[in-house]
Amino acid sequence: MTHCKIFKIKKGKRKTWEKWCQEISSRQKEALETLEEENLVQEKCIIFGEGDNSYVFYRHETIPGKEKKPMNLTRTINQKHEQMMKECLEEVEDKITGYDIKIK
Repeated sequence: MTHCKIFKIKKGKRKTWEKWCQEISSRQKEALETLEEENLVQEKCIIFGEGDNSYVFYRHETIPGKEKKPMNLTRTINQKHEQMMKECLEEVEDKITGYDIKIK
């Protein structure tokens, strides 16, 4: 199953969020381990907009036939991810209209 959300980046927090995204990318081995723990095959974050009108498109995809499991908060990367999301992002809308198709 694929799940998408859009977040607004809080005023003055774009650089902080960008640095966090770079850190996640630099800790890819650890990040991939967390995906496996959560039954995910992919997680994607795309930043768009400018300045105080910046947003994040977030998408994750679960292993076919499985439900997403919660983050393992004993992992420091997940603790920081949760902290950075609270500090930098605010959810805009839980319902997104559009499409996501792929050949199986």
